[in-house]
Amino acid sequence: METLATKLISEIRAAGLKAPAKIMFGAGVSRQLAALAREMAGGQPVFIVTAPFLAPQIEPLLTMLPGELFARVEGEPTVALADAAAAQARRLRPGLVISFGGGSVMDTGKAVAALAVNPGSVRDYLEGLGTRTQLEAAPLPHIAVPTTAGTGAEATRNAVIAAPDAGVKRSMRFDGMLPAVALLDPALTCSVPRAATAAGGLDTLTQLIEVCISAKRKPAVTVLALQALRLVRAALPACCDEPQNLNARSALMLASFISGVGLANSGLAMAHGIAAALGALHAMPHGLACGILVPATLRYNRAACEPELAAALAAFLNGEGESVAALYECRRRPQAAATAADEVIATGLAEIEELQRRVGVPGDLRHLRLDEAALQQLAAGSMGSSMSGNPIPMTPELTLEFLRTIC
Repeated sequence: METLATKLISEIRAAGLKAPAKIMFGAGVSRQLAALAREMAGGQPVFIVTAPFLAPQIEPLLTMLPGELFARVEGEPTVALADAAAAQARRLRPGLVISFGGGSVMDTGKAVAALAVNPGSVRDYLEGLGTRTQLEAAPLPHIAVPTTAGTGAEATRNAVIAAPDAGVKRSMRFDGMLPAVALLDPALTCSVPRAATAAGGLDTLTQLIEVCISAKRKPAVTVLALQALRLVRAALPACCDEPQNLNARSALMLASFISGVGLANSGLAMAHGIAAALGALHAMPHGLACGILVPATLRYNRAACEPELAAALAAFLNGEGESVAALYECRRRPQAAATAADEVIATGLAEIEELQRRVGVPGDLRHLRLDEAALQQLAAGSMGSSMSGNPIPMTPELTLEFLRTIC
């Protein structure tokens, strides 16, 4: 897997895509964290963001380096949580931020790296809520160490923060928030529980497909995503059934990272738009929401992105059926090519639904028992930046119609 990682990182660099300046991948690379942090902190203290249950793993770093720990990230970050972490960092005046955890931890770390040297609340910078549109000072350098495979947050330049009073999740997004280092050690993910592994893996799958079909898609991102999609089908169930399978964990972590690069350089689509509102309004974990939504949202969008969807699903199926290149040509080829695309899409969506069942993720939102008023609120809250890339332009009214079919 290290060979493939090296190849994909080279392609990221060659395409000039936004990505961390330093990318380290492989089992055991986290052992280099102390030396790397000492070098990057330049004699100043370090500020570590993590979750309470991960604190015993990362706290020993503070016996080697001066600094402080913020171990309060539980669930998805809120304005209050990010502001509390930023206030502590401002008092410490660190030279480096380290985030050690899942997507919520890394998003908090990105926000802290920016807010430690800039005024105001994180709410002031959230898209669609705040009024601050630029940072006065460059964020602190940030080492992101993911302990899950899911969002690829170590590769993105935004921090997704919930504003509960407004009933939304929005991004604080600036180029300077991209972590300086992504330290990808798949061994750190071997203790992730089955449910979190499943949700994270389906989030990765959703992101990889959505960057291929988004109205904001880019060719270089699609090329990367198609390669990463080939890893997910086998790796995700293996990670769930054999938690210590390091080969599977490595494959899923690499796919997750590439999905984050895709997010940072392209657009997403409908599943992520609705997932953001589900998290803000109903406290549904982000990966779980994406995992539930992906088959239904792909069916909804099919007519607007059939060649791209067929290519993505062909890659997910590891090349079964027509070749990816041929499927991209299906609009300009005879009926036989369109039929082949139909078969690949049908097989791919059925396989995703089988994967849902295998890892214990429901196929709809009916268990939430949402009434009409709640559905209207959910539809209105889904109109964030991810929804703006949907292949079919969406409105709250269209989103409400879709939600009625799965709720």
